[in-house]
Amino acid sequence: MNSPASQASYIQDGYQTFPGILSQPWLALATSTCNSVITRHRHAEPPVIKNSVNIGEITLSRPQRNPGIEASALHNEPFIIGNLLSLDDRFKSLLAEQVLWSIAAKLLKAELNQIVFHYANLTRKPAGTGPAIAWHRDNENTYFCPEDDRFLRLLIPLQGMSKINGGTGIVASSHVNVCHITATDENQVIYPTVSAGSMLAIHPSLLHGGQPNRSHLERDVIIMQFGVQGSSLRHQDTLELGALQTWQDFSKL
Repeated sequence: MNSPASQASYIQDGYQTFPGILSQPWLALATSTCNSVITRHRHAEPPVIKNSVNIGEITLSRPQRNPGIEASALHNEPFIIGNLLSLDDRFKSLLAEQVLWSIAAKLLKAELNQIVFHYANLTRKPAGTGPAIAWHRDNENTYFCPEDDRFLRLLIPLQGMSKINGGTGIVASSHVNVCHITATDENQVIYPTVSAGSMLAIHPSLLHGGQPNRSHLERDVIIMQFGVQGSSLRHQDTLELGALQTWQDFSKL
């Protein structure tokens, strides 16, 4: 029998999983490339730390999101590494994979040549020390956000994710039924199990977040945001390499 997550509809539930859509060579290259920038962050390379947040920083500023963890030992450990395209040319070929753009086009009900790239980052919850991610909706972000909410985020875990290792939790249909969540509402939350190389698509109005990772399992996730050509932008980071490029343009970067 299929799990609730595998049956989910993007339109009805606000999220959808796409099992095994990326090849093993793609996953191997993605893992190698991400491991490289993680190592560079640990060595405090300026281009990497310029667009990153470390686990020590988030633990110190928001201790409730990483209880019981000593911040001072984790200032070289990355939580989020942004502007990936500027850090390693291999990300350009990885993120130019046509299937990513095709899924975005299908879910946004647009033609492939109308889809534009917004940004990509690596979000990490290392084994034992990964912090929680607060409950939020992506259309509330002040980094890169269209006025018309015609965008989405695609999450690709490199090791697989589930509730066990601090995987993304969602409140199904919260993109159409406005609600808020507190610590007492955990029974509303679904934690899709997403294997390495599979994908989780999230509607911008969907309420989602995640618990700390206290397991022995790593959880590294590449997050990509795509939108539709011509949308007015409420917020835009003009430094994001490749921003607002189409697939045809993007594949030539």
